[in-house]
Amino acid sequence: MEEKKEVVSVSGVISKEIFKKLFGYHIQSLNRVILTILLVGFFLYTWLMLDLGWIFALIVALILWGIIKLMLTVVINFRSAKEYKSDKLMQNEVFLTISEDGIEQKRRKAEAFWEWDDILSIHEQKEMFLFYVSKNKAVLLPKSFMVNHEMIKLRKIIHNNALTQKVKLLEETE
Repeated sequence: MEEKKEVVSVSGVISKEIFKKLFGYHIQSLNRVILTILLVGFFLYTWLMLDLGWIFALIVALILWGIIKLMLTVVINFRSAKEYKSDKLMQNEVFLTISEDGIEQKRRKAEAFWEWDDILSIHEQKEMFLFYVSKNKAVLLPKSFMVNHEMIKLRKIIHNNALTQKVKLLEETE
């Protein structure tokens, strides 16, 4: 008897809010590195070069770090909204089918298929699954497109088929 293939098929329109979160996830690690370097740099400069006390230097560094973090957040939100508005294809309904063969994506007349060995890494976030097909490009699957049993099935498909060692899921398959 032939074994039944596990398949998750979903569809929906990716909202501007989800796209903003995707954009934020893409540059999250870069922001951490930049902000950490700036925090340490401001602290050392204020403490050693300006010869001010380390407590004062730490306070100044934290204030500047907070201002820069706020500015980065505003810029990220602005850029992601602008990118979403300019990408007309992104604003159309997307159909995704995830199976043991790979990931199929359809939007209007555009179609793409990625086999599991094409996937560099898989990350589950609070609101979405991200299947990275390059360093900066991911197939986005919002959790709002699925019901609970589909998420369990999806995790099982990922667990059984992902060839990459870079799989970060929030919950393990049951």
